[in-house]
Amino acid sequence: MRTTDHALDLTLAGKPSATSRQTGLMGVLMSVWRQLRNRNAIGTLQDLDDHQLLDMGLCRHEVRQAMTSPFFDDPGRHLTQASRDRANTFYRKARLD
Repeated sequence: MRTTDHALDLTLAGKPSATSRQTGLMGVLMSVWRQLRNRNAIGTLQDLDDHQLLDMGLCRHEVRQAMTSPFFDDPGRHLTQASRDRANTFYRKARLD
C-alpha cells in the first residue's frame, strides 16, 4: 500500500467546535500580546549604553534591527540569535589562540 492511498476523509472531520475556534483565537491574541510586550521590552534596551548591551552579548545595531523587524516576527528571537552568534564567535576565536 502506498502513502498516497492513505487520505484524510474530511467529511469525518466535521466542523470545528466553538470551543476549538475560541481556543485558536485566544492563542493568536496571546501571541500578538507577547510580541507587543517583547517589542516594548526591547525598546527599553535603547536606553542602555553600549557597554551594558555588550554585557548581554548585543550591540546597538542589533537592537535597532530587532525593532525594525516585521511586526509578526518576534524581535526577542532575533536578539537571542544575535547574542548566541556573538558568543559562538568569541569561543571559536578563543579556541584558536
